[in-house]
Amino acid sequence: MQTFSNMRRNSSYNRYLKLFVLALALLLYQIFSSVYIFLSPLAGFFFIYIVKNFKRDNLEVYLAFLYLCFFELNQGFYLFSTVLLFAIFYTFLKSRIEAVFENRLWIIVITVASAYLGMFFINTFLAYLFNHEFFNFGIAYFFYIIVDTILSALLLKYEK
Repeated sequence: MQTFSNMRRNSSYNRYLKLFVLALALLLYQIFSSVYIFLSPLAGFFFIYIVKNFKRDNLEVYLAFLYLCFFELNQGFYLFSTVLLFAIFYTFLKSRIEAVFENRLWIIVITVASAYLGMFFINTFLAYLFNHEFFNFGIAYFFYIIVDTILSALLLKYEK
């Protein structure tokens, strides 16, 4: 009995276990979203999550970056194009969008739309530079923008 009294419960391991389970669930969801076109890949949702929580030093932001990189590879986009988009968006557009729009819903809509449109334009520009085939921007992406906007508005508390 003395052996077990020296063992203590450490709640910090629960956080890593939850993140590991979340990462596996997101990996599974990404696989399903590549098979079924009606499932949103959640790129806009994670992009706005990164924009909102970038200044905090937490593991969830890195997990979201990893998810977006996996999304790029899965969709056939150029690797780290979302990181480039994030650097451009965060540096030049975030403060201007927040200054112009007071309503948080409009900020979410514009950020999610900027995520998908920016990924498309950056990947099209890179395809042009490397003389590769251009990417198609189908009607499904508008559906993804709507779904990610609704999820972001419901699940994320976006403050300026």
